[in-house]
Amino acid sequence: MSHNRIKPSQLCVGLYIQLDLSWMQHSFISNSFKIKSEKQLAELKKLNLSSIQYDPARSDTAPLPLVEQAAEVAAPEAKAEAEQEAAQEKDKQKRIKKVKERAVTLNRCEKAYAETAASLREVMRNIMSQPQAAVEEAGEIISGMVESLMENQEATMHLVNMKGKSESTYYHAINVTILALMLGRQLGLDEQQMQDLGTGAMFHDLGYSEIPDKILLKQEPLNQAEQNLIRMHPVYGVRQADQIGAIPPEAVTIIEQHHEMSDGSGYPKGLVESQISELAQIVALVNAYDNLCNQKDPSKSCSPYEAISTLFAKERHRFNKEKITLFITSMGVYPPGTVVKLSDETIAVVMSINPNALLAPKVMLYDADIPSTEARMLNLDNAGLKIVDSIRVSSLPEEIRSYFNLGDAVNIFIDSER
Repeated sequence: MSHNRIKPSQLCVGLYIQLDLSWMQHSFISNSFKIKSEKQLAELKKLNLSSIQYDPARSDTAPLPLVEQAAEVAAPEAKAEAEQEAAQEKDKQKRIKKVKERAVTLNRCEKAYAETAASLREVMRNIMSQPQAAVEEAGEIISGMVESLMENQEATMHLVNMKGKSESTYYHAINVTILALMLGRQLGLDEQQMQDLGTGAMFHDLGYSEIPDKILLKQEPLNQAEQNLIRMHPVYGVRQADQIGAIPPEAVTIIEQHHEMSDGSGYPKGLVESQISELAQIVALVNAYDNLCNQKDPSKSCSPYEAISTLFAKERHRFNKEKITLFITSMGVYPPGTVVKLSDETIAVVMSINPNALLAPKVMLYDADIPSTEARMLNLDNAGLKIVDSIRVSSLPEEIRSYFNLGDAVNIFIDSER
């Protein structure tokens, strides 16, 4: 008999075996025999032998596959699967943490934004009756913003979802002020220049108070007479600033020139770039951007990407070259808050820009099967995906808007907490 050895788990009916035991150690008639029944198999396995000899030549069949080997092969696979599941769970918890941190940040920014809008409302309500106090209050608001930007280079811009349309006038003033200060920081302005810039940006539309609401809120195209009246608001603003007497001269110049353009196509005087103050050039640029993003009819408002594209492709000749280039670099080709479609048809919202790859920002993905509290984040710079389209918020289904917590307006606030 040849000495082929197998494991007990390989035994089956038809094998001819030899037991390395004395006849006193088992219940079979002989030590060598062919297995003929399941009962014999059960008895053999009860012997708890580590291996058994069998004779291939006298067997009717081959042994069963080695169960232990299969288990040994499966063990690394099971281990790898367990490790993958653990890594996925770790990644999930990491995503949940990031989404929660974002929610906390946005809630903090929304609360601060609402408080700023309420303070600005009081400033504008009291600007004529208590000019000195109102301007001082505005100065304190701006000082807080300037301090956040000047002392913390990590201060970042967030888009916040404010619901109240009645406050939209103040939202525009806040947006323009924040954008102007952020660009001012990039241009290296000193603290006093930043303060003057913020004051001029906050009061840039002061003259609108002398224009009837039926014209300011009109949804239909304005006729020529109405357009001419609108174009007078910088002049009216300067007149009011002179009456107030507490607004710094540099800020008054911003009020007067925030619609003047480098190519002379602006108003009210049609000045060219060399005649426009540097601070007014900054406000003119960011004012144009916010007006594109937040039009009277929300359905006509541009996405942040469309606004940037419009400024660069169609209107860059109207602005100082250095300032518009730096503004686009700072905001990104796809600014935070832009809703985009990726090359795999996934819908996402831009979370932050990548200064080294402006076309590949960090995004949050929409997935109806994953709760928004666990939404996946993706850095497009190394994800193998690219942005193929920008989508207006007004055209999105409500479930996607709710998933990303998006409103009709593009409102901006600074988060300076480390």
